[in-house]
Amino acid sequence: MDRESDQPPDRPIAAEVIRWWRAEGRQFPWRLTGHAFRILIAEMLLQRSRSRSVAQVYVGIFERWPTAKSIAEADVSELRDLIRPLGFQSRAEKIKDIAKEWSARDFPPASAGQLQLLPGIGPYSANATAIAMSWDADPCVDSVSIRVLRRFIGDEDVEHSDLEVASEVYFQVPRLHWSALNWAVLDLAAAICMPKNPRCNDCPVESQCKWSQRYRH
Repeated sequence: MDRESDQPPDRPIAAEVIRWWRAEGRQFPWRLTGHAFRILIAEMLLQRSRSRSVAQVYVGIFERWPTAKSIAEADVSELRDLIRPLGFQSRAEKIKDIAKEWSARDFPPASAGQLQLLPGIGPYSANATAIAMSWDADPCVDSVSIRVLRRFIGDEDVEHSDLEVASEVYFQVPRLHWSALNWAVLDLAAAICMPKNPRCNDCPVESQCKWSQRYRH
């Protein structure tokens, strides 16, 4: 993704987090591709696995099998061997099943809803992939991102649903910037907004964050 172009409008929280990410965010290969299938496979691998470990496995998979069709025809034991460093090797069968379904279609999925029709794909993986492709989708919510988003708006007491909280932040910027916002929130969670002892002094939205204002001032 070109971090210098398509600057979001000057709006609270979401835009500031995106600006921080463009300067400080992590780069991973699935963030640099325009192939929905590859992004979806990355999202599957990222479940319960560290991003940097996933990056090595992701590169290995697509160097060996560059297309959905080639993965569909792959020996599942070879795929399992590549995934072994991450654990949860049953993902090899799931990836192969998705590749078979994807390559058999006349038209590949083009929305979060269509992605969820693939075997083993849940709402988060579908929405994260769709957002990265600028397709129709809901905001991304998982246990990591919702912690940060709830802190932003001061809703740690769970007065609103996860989707309501995420929507309040996501709709501060156009959908075109949702992929950057999703990655920015995840990177902020990893580097600054940790579950315990967050580094609020280093946070790009410390002065606007309701949690920081409540507990630090």
